[in-house]
Amino acid sequence: MSTTDTERPLDALGIAGAVLCCALWGGNAVAVKYAVPDFPPFGCASFRFALALPLIALGCRISGQPLWPKPETWLLLLLNAAVTVIQIGTYNWGTGHSQAGRSSIFINVHPLVVAPLAWAFLREPMGWRGGLGLGAAAGGVVVLLSEKTGGTTSSYLIGDLVVLFSGVVFGAQTILQKKTFPRIPPATLLFGQTFLAIPIFVLVSGVAEGFSTYRFTAHATLGVLYQGFAVSGVCFTIWMLLLKRYPAGKLATLAFLTPFFGVALGGLMRGEQLTIALLGGGALVAIGIYLVSSDHTARHLPADILLPGEDAL
Repeated sequence: MSTTDTERPLDALGIAGAVLCCALWGGNAVAVKYAVPDFPPFGCASFRFALALPLIALGCRISGQPLWPKPETWLLLLLNAAVTVIQIGTYNWGTGHSQAGRSSIFINVHPLVVAPLAWAFLREPMGWRGGLGLGAAAGGVVVLLSEKTGGTTSSYLIGDLVVLFSGVVFGAQTILQKKTFPRIPPATLLFGQTFLAIPIFVLVSGVAEGFSTYRFTAHATLGVLYQGFAVSGVCFTIWMLLLKRYPAGKLATLAFLTPFFGVALGGLMRGEQLTIALLGGGALVAIGIYLVSSDHTARHLPADILLPGEDAL
């Protein structure tokens, strides 16, 4: 009898693929820093989503899922698209006013939001490891937010709080997606919400940011290309293939590596200082992610969740 996906052990190939996804997603904040403010936050998101759309369509075809859901689910699809706009828009804005390493840590609080929400709304149990993980992550967030620079609270406080809000929204979005999956297949949902989000991003950008603020510099263009192709294309494709072979819960236990990659790449690519608060706070959040993910992980995550980190993009 062959081993099923839910029983298959996570071998070297699976670990390598999951680590690559974490590394690519860890570089997302660096790419946003290069793109914003030459491309304003919502405008940057519109370019990124437009680049990702054909790749997601290809993913739908590969997975055998339709591009469009049934008409009776379109309002639910629009709700998911609206939440996506809020989550990505605030993430881009906050990252533009913070540092890549700090942003990578704060956005990764989303698995820690999923666990208590799943316990409250989906009646999914959370054991002592989950509780300990939430405490560790909360401590890491407090350490980072209270960091002093030049005798005062960090100048990145507003950006940090906005990215933290984006992480909380993403955690709530994960629960919304899990409730949506029985009515709209995952890849179909991803394509539909991406398609609908693009004109919303363009509208918000035109009204609130102004198209005259766009500057097509080399750094901004490369940053958007990375977000569109490396994160939304390569990472999405690899993760879909991994989910066909391995259980989502086991893959998710490696998600704690993402903030480490974000901090490291922020230091290497952006010259960001690796402070004790950044390293210590990041380590506590990473430990929290691991503990929560390894505590009844298969129950806390949708069986067909798309990505280990961001909004499947």
